[in-house]
Amino acid sequence: MKILRMLTFLFAVICFGQNTVNKDIYKSTIDIYPQSFKTSDQLINEGEKTLRLSKTDDETSKSYLYISVGHYLKGNFSKSIFYAKKADLLFLKNHKEKEHFITNYYLSLAYHKCGVMHEATQYLNEAEKTAIRHNDPFLNAMTQKLKAILLENEKKYTEAIPYRTFCNSYFQTGLDKNFPQNVMSEFAFSKCYLAFDYLMIGDIEKAKNEISIFESKIASSQFFNELNWRAEIYYVCKAIIAAKENDEKSAVLHFDKAIDITRKSKMNERLTVLLEQRLKLNIDASEEREMLFAEFLKRKDHFRKESTKVINQEISRQDLNLIHQREYKYIFILVAVFLSLGVLIFKRRKRKKQKAYFEEIIEELENNKETSNSVIDEEEKNEETLSQCADSKPHIISEATKTDLLKKLEKFEKGKAFTAKNFTLSNFVSILDTNTKYINSILKEHHGKTFNEYINDLRIKYILEYLHENPESLKYKLSHLSDLGGFSSHSYFTKVFTQKNKISPSKFIASLKEKNKKEKKDYNE
Repeated sequence: MKILRMLTFLFAVICFGQNTVNKDIYKSTIDIYPQSFKTSDQLINEGEKTLRLSKTDDETSKSYLYISVGHYLKGNFSKSIFYAKKADLLFLKNHKEKEHFITNYYLSLAYHKCGVMHEATQYLNEAEKTAIRHNDPFLNAMTQKLKAILLENEKKYTEAIPYRTFCNSYFQTGLDKNFPQNVMSEFAFSKCYLAFDYLMIGDIEKAKNEISIFESKIASSQFFNELNWRAEIYYVCKAIIAAKENDEKSAVLHFDKAIDITRKSKMNERLTVLLEQRLKLNIDASEEREMLFAEFLKRKDHFRKESTKVINQEISRQDLNLIHQREYKYIFILVAVFLSLGVLIFKRRKRKKQKAYFEEIIEELENNKETSNSVIDEEEKNEETLSQCADSKPHIISEATKTDLLKKLEKFEKGKAFTAKNFTLSNFVSILDTNTKYINSILKEHHGKTFNEYINDLRIKYILEYLHENPESLKYKLSHLSDLGGFSSHSYFTKVFTQKNKISPSKFIASLKEKNKKEKKDYNE
């Protein structure tokens, strides 16, 4: 194994007092995780070990790259970005163009996962320019693969299919021309990824055809055996196909294999995707499903925190850039003053209304906070309220069931399950262990809302409380707040927020900043 040979050599160097590390310590930078790869931790550890022994920029930069990729696979995007940038600076300094391509590849992936689209696109473009500049078929194929992954992250599977098809054809060309294995390993499972995209758009026959070809040509080959840590995508496709054909037992078995691979290799980013797909198919018993859903939410919360770190890093970087561009400061101020004077009269009227709406929201948040802090016979009061609600109107639901469901609703509203993206009525029914008919009836009778209205109201309430209780969150972009609340897009989040509160989220944030600033000033005085 490459890494084992590398470490053996390094050990010999230390023992015999050599002053430098072999310049061929990394024979392959392009295939960053060769066949000896086992876990993301292994990549990080090997990178850290060789970093301590590095003597040149070349050795140091490649060590940084190993650490960066390990953290990406583990889902630690902020660290992945940090080490990738350190590696890239050295690659550029030493004119390592192909290595520069790989750092841009992973920087684009990491930024995209954190929702920082401008940076993700910038690094994608740089990677593509590098591939074109070198006229390298492999780098071009890797660029197409990167575009496919970014589109799949956004669930644009139809648009991703042409890029996956290109990767598939490149792999076939490689087989015909006996390309090196470290090059071919990147595309060995290209048919499975293409099959997955077909499954996501509902074309099961094309997906089955791709899997059938993969099984006849690749599944019994050296690629499958030596790169079995990549095989999770194959088992995922098999699981989804089985579920579509109502073979839930096979679907569960194949999902178990895929999840087991990602757990052993500690590829947490991939594991989160697998859990999401499994939950969507609803193939597990309620108890198992609840455990998987809890794990999914935990991992999503980890990625939200990682996104927050990256966003805050970008804000700090942008602030630093402004310091270096001080000469533009006065121009911006002058323009801002003229614009402010131009719209002053118009904004004055609008501001009065928005201030009133803002104060109503803050008053309600403060009242809710006081209510939540009260502990005087709270459980007895809740029991009494639920009983009154249950007796308020005769219905086909038994009183005992109605009371039980109202308790579950109250518990659900105190949690954060509704912040999961693509949270469906099916998810809701599963959590409350009931049926759609009962849920719709309870929501209509006791809340006067549809399911979507109810979930959206909970999400908006959650975001309002989050902004009110976490001043640092006022720096976040609307797209991040939208993701935090589980909305499908920041434009939809803005629409729902504005309809409910009669003030846009950006205006609310601005008003809250002003309020906090004023309270801080009064406190200091």
